[in-house]
Amino acid sequence: MQSFELDKTDVSKLKQAISGDNELLKATLAEYHASEIAILFESINADDRERIINLLDIEIASEVISEMHEEAHPEELLLQLHPDKRTEIVEELDYDDATDIISQLEEHEQKEILEDLNEDDASSIRNLMSYDEKTAGGLMNTELIHINLNLNRKEAIDEIIRQSEEIEEFYTVYVVDDLNKFIGIISLKDILRAKSNTKITEMVNYNAVYVKAYTDQEEVAKLISQYNLTSIPVVDDEMRLLGLVTFDDVIDVLEDENTEDFLKISGVSEDEELSGNWVEAVKSRLPWLIINLGTAFLASAVVRNYEHTLSQLAIL
Repeated sequence: MQSFELDKTDVSKLKQAISGDNELLKATLAEYHASEIAILFESINADDRERIINLLDIEIASEVISEMHEEAHPEELLLQLHPDKRTEIVEELDYDDATDIISQLEEHEQKEILEDLNEDDASSIRNLMSYDEKTAGGLMNTELIHINLNLNRKEAIDEIIRQSEEIEEFYTVYVVDDLNKFIGIISLKDILRAKSNTKITEMVNYNAVYVKAYTDQEEVAKLISQYNLTSIPVVDDEMRLLGLVTFDDVIDVLEDENTEDFLKISGVSEDEELSGNWVEAVKSRLPWLIINLGTAFLASAVVRNYEHTLSQLAIL
């Protein structure tokens, strides 16, 4: 399908499939993208969400959960699932997505989920949870491709192939020294086109843009936009490479920031907007709307009163 939007016909079709047996539901779900199923989850109950997740392959199920809006509470859906299913889904998620979801849970619930994961996954998620969620550290993913500065072309290719077995996709190869300090970046294209005896030191872009782990998310977004980057490396104060922030994470940040700015301009608090309490919203803004309307009428009356004078000035 070309669009990740659901119209009324799609919603009706899916809800009808939900009322049928599992075979019908599974066949219907196969027609839709994970993002569309995530949209559907906003209009169905918790039991139906759980049923659908249990029917989906782990890869698709994890993508659906990662695409769910925060207001739809994907963390609550995770808690509903059987521990084995839940563990498979969390391990399929990118570390940054898993961290975002698990961090919304109570401490004892976080512990329950993390204890079921393998040691490496649990450690990576705990590490990411230690950063403020609105910083580069809170946005970053620790899964990346990095090679040592001292490798030659063949050694670099072998290392990239080895690391890529554990990483679904990557955009840039990061270069570090023996202490894992960030040196620069190199494109896979440059490595493949280089002569066999070429050293990595001869191909590195030493002037690559990077951010510190505590850099504010808005600054990260501006840098990625300014330099047209697909990702940006995140380092600590000693320049050790920690992870990367990708452009899709920045899109989410820009959407959140634009929504926040719009709410501020509109005189609406974010909590008020998300809660959907329209009665309180009207009560809080009605006096100001009346004042604004009154001043508009007053200004109009003044203009009408001096319309003749203004027309004369226009002639002069």
